Amino acid sequence: MNKHKENDSFSDLKPFEKILVIVSLILLVVLALSFIIGIFFFGFAGLFHIFGVHYESIQSLILFAVVYFIVALILDFLSILLFGLLSTYITNKFKLFVTRMILDCLFSWIALHTVDDVMESITIPLMTEIVVVIVFFIIEEAFENKEDKKE
Repeated sequence: MNKHKENDSFSDLKPFEKILVIVSLILLVVLALSFIIGIFFFGFAGLFHIFGVHYESIQSLILFAVVYFIVALILDFLSILLFGLLSTYITNKFKLFVTRMILDCLFSWIALHTVDDVMESITIPLMTEIVVVIVFFIIEEAFENKEDKKE
C-alpha cells in the first residue's frame, strides 16, 4: 500500500536524500547572497571607475563597500525615522518628495563621506560623492514599488 509521493515529508527521506536537500538549500542561499553582494560590489566598482575614484586594491574596495553598507544602513534607519516625523507636517506631495530627497541624499552623503574620510586607501572627490549620492537616490526611486507611492 503505497501512498502518493506528494505526501512525503522531509523526515520520510533517506539520509542521503536529506543531505542532498540540505546541501542544495545551502548552495541556493549562498548563490543568492553572492549575487546580491556581487551586484553591490560591481556597482561600486563601476561607479568608481566611471568617476575616476582612486583605490589601492580590490580588498580596500571590498572593505569600503562593506563598511559603507553598515554605516548607510544605520543612517538610513535614522533618515526614515526623521522623514516619518516630518511627513506628518507636510501635505504637499512635491514638498514631501523634495524633503525625502534631501534627507535621503544628506544621510547617504554623510555615510559615504564618513567612510571615505576614515579609509585612507580610497580617495573620493567631494563632487563625485555628491553625484554618486544623487545617482543612488535616482536608482532607489526608479526601483521603488509603485504601489507604495499610491498610498
